[in-house]
Amino acid sequence: MDEVSRLLEQGKAPQAAKQAEAYLKQNPADVQMRFLQGVIAAEQRQNAQAIKIFTALTRDYPSLPEPYNNLAVLYAAEGQERKASEVLEQAIRTNPSYATAHENLGDLYARMASDAYAKALQLDGSRQAIQPKLALITQIFPKQGGAQVKTAQATATATAASTKVADAKAAQAREADAKLAETRAAEAKAAEAKAAEFKAAEVKAADAKAAQAKAAEAKAAEAKAAEAKLAQAKAAEAKAAEAKLAQEKAAQSAQDKARAAEEARQAAAKAAAPATAAAATAVAAAEPAKAAPAVDEKKAAQSAAAQEVEAAVKAWSTAWAGQDMDRYLDAYSDHFSPADGSSLAKWKEQRRQRIVGRTAIVVNVRDLKVTVDGDKATAQFRQYYASGALKTTTRKTLRMQREKGQWRITHEGTGS
Repeated sequence: MDEVSRLLEQGKAPQAAKQAEAYLKQNPADVQMRFLQGVIAAEQRQNAQAIKIFTALTRDYPSLPEPYNNLAVLYAAEGQERKASEVLEQAIRTNPSYATAHENLGDLYARMASDAYAKALQLDGSRQAIQPKLALITQIFPKQGGAQVKTAQATATATAASTKVADAKAAQAREADAKLAETRAAEAKAAEAKAAEFKAAEVKAADAKAAQAKAAEAKAAEAKAAEAKLAQAKAAEAKAAEAKLAQEKAAQSAQDKARAAEEARQAAAKAAAPATAAAATAVAAAEPAKAAPAVDEKKAAQSAAAQEVEAAVKAWSTAWAGQDMDRYLDAYSDHFSPADGSSLAKWKEQRRQRIVGRTAIVVNVRDLKVTVDGDKATAQFRQYYASGALKTTTRKTLRMQREKGQWRITHEGTGS
């Protein structure tokens, strides 16, 4: 700002204009530099550009009287006295105590009066009563550009009378201006009071809205806590039911094993009864009798293992539906290989993100078929999955391995 002002004072208006334009590109909202840019344009006789700048300032900052004043000066320079007077009156309404606007408005009215008197003399030179007034105004506001106005000589008495009339009119104008200023001040004060009242109402409404939002947040938090508590209760119930089912299946498996062993024992006892046949026939008959119990025990063991695999698959699906991630992930072996080729740790984290937090998950295992081969097993079934709007049915195959007395998943595939 200081650099631009210095260049303008040194008469370097083009340099000042470039400096101001460069500064406003970085700081377009700087009202002081915008105002100075308008002054520079006026100094360069670029009245249209200056009018454009000051008009924009009156629109953006209607409470500043200075842009109105300069805009009026530019209008007056172009001969638009009426428009200039309207702008000066607007400046006074904006700030009734702005002396420069009052002074310029008085000068403008005097100039307009001078022009009117000159026009009257030009139209009718015989009207001698006008000449003293014209002479007096011409002396106070001489014509610019060296133009000379011919004035009639008036007597000292006529000049004094004209001066007295002018003084009286000036006093009336000052009194009118003072009254207008008082009226504007009262209006401004009333507007300020109204604005303060409106602002208070806005603050009150904002406080009420904030209180409502806070109450709504508290209610939402309570609902979320209740939902979480309900989900935990359901998960606990599902876990207990699953544990009970596993216990019942284990007991049933033990009973099946005992029954199979008893049947095998009875068959062996029956096969070992004394025979009246020849010794060779007895020996030959004894060999199948020994093999039969071994076959029955193997079938019983496979049947028990198949039931354990079924129980493991159903426990896995129940943990998934209940979002019990500890039991769900525990169903997978440390040797499990994810289908996407990622690491086991990354796969487990992805599963947590996809399962935890859903409102409801349904996982049903249908048409389950289990094949056991020693410590390895294959479970094939049709899986029904539903969560929200998503519902799918797919064929799934789980390859499992017995690890420390528990069947765990080593491979998971779909479509086969």
